[in-house]
Amino acid sequence: MMRRAGRADPIDAAAADATDAGLFLYGIVRWPVPGGERSLGTGVGFPPRPVRALRRGGLAALVSDVSPDELSAQGVRGMRRDMKAHSALLNALIAKTTILPARFGIVLPDERSLVERVLDPQRKQLEESLDRLDGAVEITLRATYVEDELLAAIVAVRPELGRAAGRGARRSTLTASESRIELGRQIAAAIEQEREHDAEQLIDTLAPAARDVRVGKASTDLTVLNASFLVERARLSKFDRILEALNADAGRRMTFDCVGPLPPFSFVDLRL
Repeated sequence: MMRRAGRADPIDAAAADATDAGLFLYGIVRWPVPGGERSLGTGVGFPPRPVRALRRGGLAALVSDVSPDELSAQGVRGMRRDMKAHSALLNALIAKTTILPARFGIVLPDERSLVERVLDPQRKQLEESLDRLDGAVEITLRATYVEDELLAAIVAVRPELGRAAGRGARRSTLTASESRIELGRQIAAAIEQEREHDAEQLIDTLAPAARDVRVGKASTDLTVLNASFLVERARLSKFDRILEALNADAGRRMTFDCVGPLPPFSFVDLRL
């Protein structure tokens, strides 16, 4: 049996009963929305639909009307445009307030579904998540080795690997092949040992400037660290200073790719 919304938080009946459109979910914030609803602008769709706040107590879900059929019919170009609109809205909001961002493409049938599937049953978890993330943003960091510089550094520490490479080149074809395989294993093990040490050092050095960290999968064999840091806005400058010092210490051995501030996607799990 469906629960009906209380009178304190009415749901627009016309929107709730609509069958030809759904609700595109951008994220959840605390009520009131900074700057008011008019400051939210437009979101996905063609033409872009106005974004509004669906209030439920002290929470507000940011949504816009959208036809699921329209989204699927627009192809790659439309998807790229809508993904850009989704990101632009969240990036603008993260500068003003704490937000629980939704992954791109979440569409619910109507406002009542959003209230009964998300806002009401998960209110406590949503409020706790907003408290935990209050005043914080996500910074992503990808550190990658420069291959030639890394190999040179490894050989400098373990010169026997360089000598083994030279001996292998002078042996018979079969013996040289076996030698190269064994040498490759030793170099791979040395790189993995180096990577574990460097990744741990990066995390330990940056951790004092962050509330939390999530480590992702390495995208290549040369990836040192692929991680997201939850950083308070007030400590962003400290995080940047530490990262600049790490970059200077790394020299030419590794490169850093840092993006943010971003909505805290890596620290939120909106379950529908």
